[in-house]
Amino acid sequence: MNIEPALTAPTLPPARAFCVVRDRVPADIAARAAARFGLAKEGAGASRSTAAMLVAEASRDTVRRALDQNSFLTVELTELEDTTGAIDGDWLGAPPVEHGFYLSLTTGTAYGMQCAVLVCDELARRGVLRPERRGNIELCLHEAIANAIVHGNMGIPSSAKEQPEGYRLFGQLLKERLGDHDVRQRRLDIFARWAGDSLNIAVVDQGGGFDTSALPEQADGNAHSGRGFLFMRALAKRVSVTDGGRCTVLHFDL
Repeated sequence: MNIEPALTAPTLPPARAFCVVRDRVPADIAARAAARFGLAKEGAGASRSTAAMLVAEASRDTVRRALDQNSFLTVELTELEDTTGAIDGDWLGAPPVEHGFYLSLTTGTAYGMQCAVLVCDELARRGVLRPERRGNIELCLHEAIANAIVHGNMGIPSSAKEQPEGYRLFGQLLKERLGDHDVRQRRLDIFARWAGDSLNIAVVDQGGGFDTSALPEQADGNAHSGRGFLFMRALAKRVSVTDGGRCTVLHFDL
């Protein structure tokens, strides 16, 4: 009788811990953080020190394991950073807060990771998100993340679907962008913070932004873009768009 060898789970690459120390946050970075995330300006440049986890070859399992360490920052290293040890400074735009966490992933990883589920799982694990509130928050966050990845970092306009054979064109553009190394390395940052009975989640991309004044205030069947924001506004208490369209902040009651 032949006995098949037991299958073993692949070994996960370890997350590396490090400490970010910011005795003096440059004024321009502090101001950008305050404007981007709606932080108090007097607190945005305060002295901060926080533990962080660096994750190479990020997957859902490695990110979950890093989040389990309860550090404020969980950052996926890009291919260049993993080999050189240098860290891209853009994700450091938010100073640490006591009740919150910041997740920074590359677009190539985030696209296939169901980030909204991952973030809501972490909020539930930390005792912030009750089951009865999860559905709307997860749907709203999923829409914001999809917008950041597809329209922001990949630069695919909503109008692509309105063209003849629109969904075929849209799929072709997705394939092309995912095959572009530079596009895959762009970051998607998610910053969740909570206090009392309120939860704010910011979703940030590294795309070209857009004219926020063009967002529709109400449903318009003829509009080619902005319908996702109407959907988010229906699910969240409030939706703020800052940083030239690159940062969407979702505000919820818990």
